[in-house]
Amino acid sequence: MQRVISFIVSNQPGVLCRIAGLISRRGFNIESITVGVTDDPKLSRITIVMFAEDAIIEQVIKQLDKLLDVKAIREVPDEAGTIRELALIKVHSGAKRKDFMDLVNSLWGVVLDMGDDSTTVQLTGTTMYINDGIEKLRKYGIIEIARTGMVALESGDGRLHKG
Repeated sequence: MQRVISFIVSNQPGVLCRIAGLISRRGFNIESITVGVTDDPKLSRITIVMFAEDAIIEQVIKQLDKLLDVKAIREVPDEAGTIRELALIKVHSGAKRKDFMDLVNSLWGVVLDMGDDSTTVQLTGTTMYINDGIEKLRKYGIIEIARTGMVALESGDGRLHKG
């Protein structure tokens, strides 16, 4: 089962390495990891996606919460959060450009770059939405894909860290 853990950490060198090391030393795999500075330049938000059962997630959260650099940590369930990913997809778009553009528009995609034979499209949404979009674009011939991994915020007025 896919699980999303979001946490606030000190924005210091080596923090990401310590967190990834703690998880990998325990034999757990990270499906995706994103890091970015928050509104406070002293803090960063990390979002980790793992496929794991409840007991494993609880263990990971407890272990991470012991690290001095971790200021707040919480699992963000799908139903209680806004969870998104961004993908850049470079596709052969040559001969049937109108059909291609109609498909991109139906996916709410954004064209970022157009070459003579290829187009780079941005898709933003849930992982399932992006996977579906990639499958629909596949008929044109995908050249390459870059994905960010997920980012997450709690829904409503809740906040992870009140610093």
